[in-house]
Amino acid sequence: MTTTDMETQKGDTLIASLVHAIGLFSGLFGLVFVYLLSDDKFVERNARNALNWHIPLSALTVGIVLIGLAVSELAGVVLAVSAGVVTVSVALLASVRAYYGEAWPYPFVPQLL
Repeated sequence: MTTTDMETQKGDTLIASLVHAIGLFSGLFGLVFVYLLSDDKFVERNARNALNWHIPLSALTVGIVLIGLAVSELAGVVLAVSAGVVTVSVALLASVRAYYGEAWPYPFVPQLL
């Protein structure tokens, strides 16, 4: 990882860590709200990282629903639970890292914003 991917910055670390929890409970809407209205660059960077995760996750959710409807309900449930566990895990990790002043990008996702 380069220093542009994982930067340690000064900023409101408590709000930045809460951004990741907001993403868990409100999805894209809360993250877009924080991203657009934040005046703290560190909070904005964490919101951008969380959005970069939740945008592809939303597309994946549509795919999981379609698999659940077309293939089998069991396959859809297994994929949905797996996606949920991974999302909670990386959001908690990103939240802890944000609290300690690091804007950690979520793994396996493109930098869309």
